[in-house]
Amino acid sequence: MRRFIRSRDVELGIKNLILHGLRSFLTMLGMVFGVGSVVAMLSVGEGASQEALEQIRMLGSNNIIIDTVKPVEEETSGNVSIRMSVYGLTYADEVRISETFPAIERTVPVKIIRKEGRLQERAMEIRAVGTTQDWFDLVKRPLLAGRVLSPADLADKANVAVLTEHVTRRLLALEETLGQSVKIGGEYFNVIGVVESQEDESGAVQTPDLAMDVYIPITAVKERFGDVAVRRTAGSRTRELVELHQIIAQVDSIDHVESTAAGLEQMLRRFHKKIDYRIRVPLSLLRQAEATKRTFNIVLGSIAGISLLVGGI
Repeated sequence: MRRFIRSRDVELGIKNLILHGLRSFLTMLGMVFGVGSVVAMLSVGEGASQEALEQIRMLGSNNIIIDTVKPVEEETSGNVSIRMSVYGLTYADEVRISETFPAIERTVPVKIIRKEGRLQERAMEIRAVGTTQDWFDLVKRPLLAGRVLSPADLADKANVAVLTEHVTRRLLALEETLGQSVKIGGEYFNVIGVVESQEDESGAVQTPDLAMDVYIPITAVKERFGDVAVRRTAGSRTRELVELHQIIAQVDSIDHVESTAAGLEQMLRRFHKKIDYRIRVPLSLLRQAEATKRTFNIVLGSIAGISLLVGGI
């Protein structure tokens, strides 16, 4: 008896669907669009989250990044035509960091100077990044041609440079790349290698500042350009003495990253009277981003599910 009733119900349902074809078609269409919108919203959210997470991973989960930051009082102090601002990380900071914390395997100093890069008639503004050979191990930038910096380059204070792919295309164009001499400021540097620029799928550079980088031995940058930079603004000229713009510290284990970062904060606070530094921990940023991603997916799924429910009713 139950089997007969069920088969009759199915038969009645099919007849109703056939009799009301337009209504059935629109109902089916609404369900298809609803399910499609759920999938599309979650896919877009997942893609955006994965891209953000990948950018953070490139900084290195075992790394602690300390940046020089110009203090607020330096930005707003008096209208003096010529004055000297002294702030930021120092060479002594790097030595203290490497010698004080046993969990830190190595440190990489970074000194950044904005200069004009020129080859014959072509010119562009670049960032001359003075660093060591270890920078290329800690910050993942694939090597496309030639080689990266070596300990011998640093010992000899050699005028050699590693260019990003973006700088190579803009400055060298059709010229031979490796072995070319590029003028940076008032000095000539021999191109020894090319590293990849970070680009999105359309070919647009995601990080314009990093794309303009030219990597030079930090010993050569210090020798050729010094530690004092002159900034000219309307009616005034400011000189800034900044020894290091960044220090990257590699920790031996992920388990020690956050505790080491807390110890670094205490040490820097002791030796810096002004808050002229900022500590970034990619591992903490990664965890926060993953937590945000989970929340984002839950919210998107809830919105899409409610929309599908209302549409179905």
